[in-house]
Amino acid sequence: MRRKTVDMDAIAKELGCSKTTVHYALRNTGRVSDGMRQRVLEAAEGLGYRPNLIARSLRAQRSATLGVVVIGLASSYYAHVLEGIDTAAQQHEHSMLLVCSYGDPVKEREHIRLLLDKGVDGLIVMPADPEANSEFYTRLTDEGTQFVFVDRHVPGMNADSVATDNLMGGYLAGRHLVQSGRKRVLVVTTTSRERRSTSVQARLNGCNQALQEAGLEAALVLGPNVPDRFPDEQFAYQAVREHLLAGAAGGFDGVFAVHDGLAYGTIEALTEAGLRVPEDVSVVGFDDQDPSAYFHPPLTTIRQPTREIGGEAVRLLFRRLEEGDGAPLPRQRLSLEPALVVRKSS
Repeated sequence: MRRKTVDMDAIAKELGCSKTTVHYALRNTGRVSDGMRQRVLEAAEGLGYRPNLIARSLRAQRSATLGVVVIGLASSYYAHVLEGIDTAAQQHEHSMLLVCSYGDPVKEREHIRLLLDKGVDGLIVMPADPEANSEFYTRLTDEGTQFVFVDRHVPGMNADSVATDNLMGGYLAGRHLVQSGRKRVLVVTTTSRERRSTSVQARLNGCNQALQEAGLEAALVLGPNVPDRFPDEQFAYQAVREHLLAGAAGGFDGVFAVHDGLAYGTIEALTEAGLRVPEDVSVVGFDDQDPSAYFHPPLTTIRQPTREIGGEAVRLLFRRLEEGDGAPLPRQRLSLEPALVVRKSS
């Protein structure tokens, strides 16, 4: 049976006082005596009104919740970033409200409006597109909404952000392929909207920088131009399979997949085509997702400091929420260092 909601009228009836008195006591306005306020709080707690949380959040004009918008939940990458966010939020006595945009900028805007309607104190957002919602975020800034971008940012926006140094990560991947003796590198990336993200672009640029330093041609970027399609193992499998069927079997000897899920699908397509990993083609992923160490073969990848990304995002957000009425603090764009994890796929 659903528990009956306790309101101020029930508390007033219990104590034989007016609803106004209860209202003032719960909001700590100073218009009731200390003794009466204590009686109201005790009655409210006994009836299940949870007065301490409500009174505290109203006094501080805070809801004690953070709104978090991510692309999806299909990989352990998101889970570990969220662990970092939740752990840091709890240290600030906050919880989080989580929504997924699934890479759709329209859903992203709708979810953010919903979170703001629910009174979240601030937002941590993984933007779906580097351009589509830039005006929307500008309006949020003008309205005084505090938010932090995570994993990627919106170019031109004066906003706090935290991500892995994706340029360095791509460079580490490309340099490792070169050092493994690979001469013709294929990059398996995501669909058109996702490909435009600042994180993916930085990974591509870093990989090509390493190839250029070695005197090699820029990587061939593979991935059908299908807008708004969420990337996954099947996507990479089909893209690489079609590329091989088109007669490209001898056209590359190294693959950089811009996330581990794409690497899994790539390896499956290569194996199906009779190509050995890493003897014929070396494969490097990005993220170091949980299955990567146990994949066949175990995947060489770029490890992101995922929990640290989440924790730093919360730190930046509370730095902004607590800055007071003085001059606004300068915006920060944090880039955390990735690491190359060498396993048997390269």
